[in-house]
Amino acid sequence: MALPASVVDVCDRIADASDDAALVAAVGSARRVVVEARRDGIPATRLAASWSAIARTAIASATQFGVPAGGSDITWFVSGSTARDEALPGSDVESLLAIDDHTDPATAMAHAASVHAILDRCRLRGDDKGAIGSRARFCRTYTQWSEGIKAWTTAPHADRGVVMAGLLADSRAVTDGDDVLALRLGDNIRKHDRALPVMLSDALAVRAPTSWRLRIFAGGDDVMDLKAAAIEPVVQIARWAALSCGSTALRTVDRLTDASGTKFLDADDAKVLRECYTIATRIRWHHRAPAWLDKQPFREELTLSDLPPHDRALLRGVGREINGIRRKLAYLASTSSFG
Repeated sequence: MALPASVVDVCDRIADASDDAALVAAVGSARRVVVEARRDGIPATRLAASWSAIARTAIASATQFGVPAGGSDITWFVSGSTARDEALPGSDVESLLAIDDHTDPATAMAHAASVHAILDRCRLRGDDKGAIGSRARFCRTYTQWSEGIKAWTTAPHADRGVVMAGLLADSRAVTDGDDVLALRLGDNIRKHDRALPVMLSDALAVRAPTSWRLRIFAGGDDVMDLKAAAIEPVVQIARWAALSCGSTALRTVDRLTDASGTKFLDADDAKVLRECYTIATRIRWHHRAPAWLDKQPFREELTLSDLPPHDRALLRGVGREINGIRRKLAYLASTSSFG
């Protein structure tokens, strides 16, 4: 997806920042990109691709500042929505560090903490669940990452294997280096038949109540977390399907396209999931945009009664379709159709 000229201009300013203060100012100028996107009705998925590029450029630039300075012995990776081109303004940043065998891990983690402190000033906050390179779990030598990948794919129930596999499947290098972690994860996970069924089971698990009936109450019963209810399920199904069919795509819609028509995902189901993802992303962005632009805190929860009737109807359809595909995949998994 080609980036708008205004986004390219902001990325160039960020990349040319001479120090952390200049970087903060350059990232701040990205606000106009968001304002223009909202004014001109730019699709939320295109805004997400633009914002993800801005965030990755800022992370790469921030690694050049602080103590110690970034070097060729530390490779920075991002994961999650920022890596998948699906981050919206205000999204968390998940980071992973790969170091060579001669680099002191404590030094690398101190560097990561310094970088994330700069990013916090840019309003690019670190992952609230702690998936950041300043923690030992996410700062490893290449040898240690390879050993971890082997362990997580052969015993996915242990050591949060499914979570780590998901992070690595989405990983993307932002400093010099190839996407070696994602490639190694893909190679290993297809060699071990234990990991993919567990990833599918995790993708089909319902973790949050979703008031898909959309009844309007006077109290708080019509509050829902749109990310947990409609974004994450599609992202996880797409990741599992892509890994299963050998796709190396990162964007959710591309993963669904690559898996479409395979034994893992019916073509019609893939199309429906793409549409559901696009609808949910648009509604989610319109819900959070005003707060982000006003530098106010925002939550993922939205009140259904505050939505226009059209959006409530769309969400009703999204919920019905996602839950139906979940049930279908669960049934197919129970019949060993994906073996």
